[in-house]
This record gives sequence, C-alpha cells and structure tokens, in this order.
Amino acid sequence: MRRVAPSILALAMTLSTVGAQTQTNPQKPPQEIAPEDIVRITTNLVQTDVVVTDKNDQIIPDLKLEDFELSDNGKKQDVKFMEFVSVDTGRRSEGTRPSSIPNYVEQTGPGLSVKDLKRVIAFVIDDLTMQFQDLPAVRKMLLNFVDNKMRDGDLVAIVRVVGGKGLLQQFTGDRQLLRRAISQIRIVAHPYGTSETPDDPKLTAIPAQGLDSPSVDEPSETPEIFSSNDDTVRYFRGLSVITTANFVINSLREIPGRKNLVMITGGIPIFEIGKADNVDVTRLLNQLEDNAIRAGVVINSLDPRGLRAAAGVKGFQATPAKSALGGNDPADITFGKGDPGAQSALGTMLAGASEHLSLSTVAGTTGGVSVVNTNNFEAGLDKILARSNGYYTLAYSPSEKFDRKFHKIEIKVKRNGLRVYSHAGYVAKEETASTAPRTKAETVAAAARSPLAKNDIDVTPNITVKLQPGKNAGVDIHMLIDARKLHFNEAGDRYQDSLDVVGFVFDQMGRNRGGFSETINLNLTRDEYQKALKEGLTYSAGTEVPPDYYQVRVVVREEVSGDVGSFSKYLEVPDLAKGKLAMSSVFLFATDAKGAKPAALLAQRRLSRAQDLRYAAMIYNPKLKDGKPQLRSQLIISQGNKVLLQGPEEPIEANGSSPVTKMGQLALGKVAPGRYVLTLVITDTLADKKAQTLARSIDFTVAN
Repeated sequence: MRRVAPSILALAMTLSTVGAQTQTNPQKPPQEIAPEDIVRITTNLVQTDVVVTDKNDQIIPDLKLEDFELSDNGKKQDVKFMEFVSVDTGRRSEGTRPSSIPNYVEQTGPGLSVKDLKRVIAFVIDDLTMQFQDLPAVRKMLLNFVDNKMRDGDLVAIVRVVGGKGLLQQFTGDRQLLRRAISQIRIVAHPYGTSETPDDPKLTAIPAQGLDSPSVDEPSETPEIFSSNDDTVRYFRGLSVITTANFVINSLREIPGRKNLVMITGGIPIFEIGKADNVDVTRLLNQLEDNAIRAGVVINSLDPRGLRAAAGVKGFQATPAKSALGGNDPADITFGKGDPGAQSALGTMLAGASEHLSLSTVAGTTGGVSVVNTNNFEAGLDKILARSNGYYTLAYSPSEKFDRKFHKIEIKVKRNGLRVYSHAGYVAKEETASTAPRTKAETVAAAARSPLAKNDIDVTPNITVKLQPGKNAGVDIHMLIDARKLHFNEAGDRYQDSLDVVGFVFDQMGRNRGGFSETINLNLTRDEYQKALKEGLTYSAGTEVPPDYYQVRVVVREEVSGDVGSFSKYLEVPDLAKGKLAMSSVFLFATDAKGAKPAALLAQRRLSRAQDLRYAAMIYNPKLKDGKPQLRSQLIISQGNKVLLQGPEEPIEANGSSPVTKMGQLALGKVAPGRYVLTLVITDTLADKKAQTLARSIDFTVAN
C-alpha cells in the first residue's frame, strides 16, 4: 500500500521520543466496555436475559427485582440484581450490581459504539435447505427490514451457510452493504443440498440362480450416495446449519446486551433423525443452548416455505419427515395431534411437521420465536423484533457447586397474565478468560475485528475513490483525530504524545489486500497544541485497488493511555470496462471572495460562514443520444434525519466525452453553525431504470 506522509494540521511536526514528563490531561476519560468484561457464567455468578410480555405480546417494562422468582435445577435462587434494558428509554437497575457486570458509560463520537447500540440481529440463511421458489419472499422480507424497520444503532449481519462471502457476512450498520448481501442470496449447488423431488424407488437386486449357479450374497438395495433426502446427507445438512449458528453465536460473545439470531431454514434434520447411530440430539441441543446463554443470544426460527404447498398439493413422498420424538404416522403428535394450533393440518403436513418441531424446539429453549405455517413473514419478523425492544437481565449466585451437567432454569413473575421467555438452562461449568493484559498488537487486532467502533479517541474518516479508466482506482484515506481526548505530556514548551495508526483493506472474500502501520510521535509548540485542540489532527494514506468490493478498517491507539479509536468503511469500486454508469466520490473545496485558489477539504471538512462550499464529482459511462449524454443532478443538504434543502433536478451540460464533471457552489453566509451532510444524486435518463441513478454523500461542518 502506498502511504502518503502524515500531515498534522500542516504544522512543522517534529518526530521525537516522548519523554516521561508532566501530563497535560491527567484525567483519563471513562473506558468503553471491554469484551472480557461481559461475563455470563462463573461459579459466583450466572446471568440470564428474560423477556416478559402481556397476552398481546407487548413488553412489560415496570417489573421490580422482587417480582421475579428463579429456580436452578428445581432449587430457588436469590436473585441479587436486575436490570431492565430498553432500546427507547435506556437502562434501569435494582439490587447490588456484581463487579463483573459492567455499568455502561456514555461515549461520543462517530461510528456505532456501545452507547449507540440498540439491537443486534444476525440472519442465518440456510441455503442448503432453501428452495428456489422461496428466495423472492426471503429477499423481499430482508430488504423491507433494511429499508423500513432497521433503526439507527442496529447492528445486523446476513450470514449464509454455504454460499456467503466474508465482506457480506459481517455485522454492520451500513444499509448499502446489507442490501448487497441480500441481492447475493441465491441457491448454491452443493452435494448436501436439499430437494423436494422424491427419491427414485430403490431397486432390489434379485440374483439369477440356476441349478448349476452357486448362491451369491448381494446387497438387497442399491446405495444412493447423492440422494438429497438420504438420512446421512440430511444429517450433514443439519450439522452445517448448527455449525454456522454456533459460529455466529461465538462471534456475538464480545458484543454486550441481548442479541437475536434468526435462522431462516426449512428445518434442522439433525433433530429429526435422533434415532440414527451416534446422534445424541439432547447433547447437541444442550450445547447449542449453553452457547446461546453464555453469549446472551436468543435463537429465533423462520420457515421460508410457509403455506405455499397448499397452492399446489404434492405427494406426501415429496416431504420426508421423521422425528426423534415420534414415528411418521399421521396420527402421531408430530403431525399436530392434540395441538390446538394445528387445525390447518394440510399446511402442517405438506410443510414437514417434524421439521417444524425442530425449529420450535430450538427457538423455545432460548426464549425465541418460531415462525412456521404462515406466509406472513413480515408479521413473524415483527414479532421477533418486538421482543428486542426491552428485556431484563437477572443475576444470581448459584447455591450449588458446578457439576458440569446441564442445569434447567425456570423463571416466574408474581403478576398474573404475563408470559416469560428465557433460556432453558446452561451447562454448569465456569467460563475461563485470560487475565493477562492485552499487548499492543492484540488491542489493535481486537479493535479491527470488532463490529463496534471504539471511541476512546474520536476519529472522523473521509475515504475518497478516484476512478481511472483502464487503471486501478485510487483510494485515499483521510482521518481527523480529536486532540481533546488525547493525553499530551508537557515537556518544557513542548506538548508530546505518541500514536499508532494501523489500517487494513479487505476484499469481499475477507482477504487482506493492503494496509499501513506507523507510529507518529507528536512534538508540538504551545500554539500548535492550542490549534490542535481547536481543529484536530489530520492523517492521510492512499493506495490503488482493482475493481471489487472492499472494506477499510483503521485503528488509532495512544501509547500512554492505551485508548483506542477505530472506524470501518465499505467501498464499492466499479469496473468501468463493463460500461455501466459509475460515479466518483464527492470532493469538497473551500473558496472565498478574494479569488484565492480553492482549498481541498479532506480529513478536516470545516468552513467558516465567510467561505463558499464548492463540490465536484466525476460521472463515467453515461449513455449517449446524438453524441451527447442526458444527465441530471439533484443536491440534497440534511442535518441528522431532517432534510434542509432538496434542490430541483437540473440538467448537466456536457459533450460526449467521459468522464463528465458535475460542479456546484454554495454560499454559507446564512447557514447556522453545525454539521451537515451533502448528497449529490445523478440520474442518467437514457440508462435502464434499474441502473440509472447513483448517489454519493459527504459531511462537512460550518463554523462562525
């Protein structure tokens, strides 16, 4: 990666060794919660999350510590601490907070931090069992969630069992990245893939025997190695789903709070063939539940098949269903006998009743929701999301020693008519975590991996992409570092500090495609120090990459305090050779009335009201009519969720050459001080409607 030399406020920065002198900012800011502080199960403490609703599935927010009764393996426990967490109203606690349960502190700065976090939702897409005809409904449901139901502060991942790509399977709040992940959901050919087509009848081999022919022992059936409905294949299919779910659960351990995992699957065969050799269903289920409670994860299940079978009835042989809890007799309980909700027996049987049983079992043991036998997926997802709006965390010291066996948890509330949803239990063994402090390299690596931004140090990024026909695209990484949170040492008339700046560029397969690492030793004069406190510190780096999808992750660490700031940005670098409409980043400049050369606004995008804001972008591959493009642009200025200016669509004057430059200018004399976002929308009226509009955004700050 080609690195651009760092510029610190365009000052004459001196690289030197930081001396152990008097510290200018002796008080260290409060630390954000470290992953190792999120304790779930030890011999002295068990934490479990509980959702309590009324009969209409509405969250009950006003319960007190004394309202809960909890039993561990049938023995009543003394619940010492309760905390109610609401995505809307914050936190409320009662009792004595154990030292191992963190008290979350307020943090400020860009990126999704602990303070900003609202809901954590992981969608696991079982593309081993999903049918082609179910894809449109699944994609529609997920896209509707991202566009209309996802909140600011949500952390979301879309993880596929076999067909996913690294960049598209991470936790993110970036809606653009999630939309791309949704668009990539499709059926993948795989030896363990499912099929609704019944297996061909197996042939019985009848040896031809004559009076002179010896008797030959031959197999009675021809083995079907690649049968998608074979129990062995179905077992490995189920194992793949469980393995993926456990992987996601483990990745959620470092994220605080209650998390939701939504399994979109046509069933988990591993729980339906429990009578097969070497399949301990109870043990697998207990392990899954134990992992979930230790990570604070609730497993929900959604069957994408719904009731579509009712529109075109198929033979029963096309829906193989076996159960470890019963036979395959339609009168058996697994087909709905005795279940008041199974009056629509036709839908249940055609959808695979025992597979529904497996989904309900997994969801029930973790306090989740099972959405089956319905085509109203939106309502099912709404029910899952509603239970994420508020929950209780209960903590108690177990009265008995841990015996490494599965312990059942039962929770009741002393108020009539309420429903309680919680984890069913845990394996009574203590979690072990390293007590050794992290090294510098471990701290940086953990911050780079985490989906949550670290805001001990405020770092504001600006990543620009310059497209170059026939060449790799130029990517410039600019960042503004807030000096007010740093801990400078005062050495005579100098102010000193040391920062490690580390960056990574990953492609969509999760491979590291470049990076930079540098230690910056600051040695500022008093005037430079005061200016740094007012305007911040800047750092820039650059590289060139071929067309692809990328993520840039950057970590800034202060040596003296160990404080960290981090951010991640998703980049799409289009291939201009494909001839599709493409657009560079938006570039900002500050100008004044004196006719001075416009100053580029890179890391620091701050202007005074006496200046004008100039913006520019390049448009590539517009369609031509009579040798000329027909492009239109629209300017939008917003602040927070409020649109302050939405200009009219205007034609862009251009000849047939490419790229086409769009430039404009805004006077700021009447603009109130504050942070704003400029969005430029480009429309090619000659292009196909599905690919005729592009938009780019960039933030800037106006000061007096």
